[in-house]
This record gives sequence, structure tokens and C-alpha cells, in this order.
Amino acid sequence: MQLNIRLLKAAAIAASKEETRYYLKGVCLQADEKSGVILVATDGHRLLAFRQSETWEGEPINVIIPNDVIASIKLNKHQDIGELTQDGDKWSLEYAGAPGITFKMLDGTFPDWRRVVPSECDGRQATFNPKYYGDFAKVAKALDKSESCISIEHNNDGPALVSFGAGVDGFGVIMPLRNRENVTKPEWAK
Repeated sequence: MQLNIRLLKAAAIAASKEETRYYLKGVCLQADEKSGVILVATDGHRLLAFRQSETWEGEPINVIIPNDVIASIKLNKHQDIGELTQDGDKWSLEYAGAPGITFKMLDGTFPDWRRVVPSECDGRQATFNPKYYGDFAKVAKALDKSESCISIEHNNDGPALVSFGAGVDGFGVIMPLRNRENVTKPEWAK
């Protein structure tokens, strides 16, 4: 199958790095007739999902491409599409004329990520881990978009939606910080 490497690299930014959550240490590739081809990754604090194609005519696929495989791919400005093939339990990814990377998919079940995607956002402000703002800028860059295209639909203490602008068939979800302290101006600054 053809695989959009730019979307794969962008989604991987939200993949977990924790050893205990090994089933989140990659990008889940899901393909079926109902949803098309989707690439999704999460670390439990943020999530990125991109639809590569609206259609899929083959057998359903639900596999996790490991972080180390994705990290070994160097983006080529002139080519976005790679070729992913399966031979038994081994997979191979060929891209931009480089020798194919052969690997096994991660063993594990990716969680039902759709459960955390809000159906609507109430617009009430929330506080987020500032590192994630920087990571969303990396996503925009991987998508060859400007950082100014990023917008967050706040949802108070619920998950917020992140948009990457027109032309991107995908989104992010970010969880707000819990148990945050109120920030007040120090006496010496008044």
C-alpha cells in the first residue's frame, strides 16, 4: 500500500516514549472501507490523527509502526509517498529510493482513540503543558505548514481540539493540565 511519509512523521510526534506503554510507541495505521486510511498516535496527553485517504478497498488493517522505524526515515522534499508491503509477519517500507526498511509491527492493541475526541468544544479556556505547543509547531513543520495555521478549540477541563489549517485532513487533541495552581503577580512586581 502507498503510505504518506509526511503524515506518518507528523503523527509520530505524539507517539509515546514510555517503555511501560509499549503499545503506544508508534503510529497506528488503520484502514477500512468505512473510514479510509488513518494514521494516529498518542501518548495519553495528546493525540494526532490524519486521514491519508477517504477510501480503502482491501482487507481491514490495524497495525502499529514502531517509533524507531519512523525515526530512521529522512523526509525528502520532493516525495511524500512510500510503499508499505507485508510478507507474513514482516513488513517493509520503501521510500525515496532508499533501501527498504524491514521490521515487525508492534505487538499490542492500540486504544480506541475516538473516545477522547470531543464532539464539540465549549470555548472555555484551559491550561496546557507548554511543551505541547512546541510539539504542535513541529507537526505544522512536518506538514509543510506555517506555525500560524495552528488553532486550539478550548474545552475547559476536557480534551481540546487542535487544527492545522486548510488542506490538512487531520487534527490533534490535547488534554489540559489538572491540579494547576493559580498564577498571581508577585508583590514585588506591583
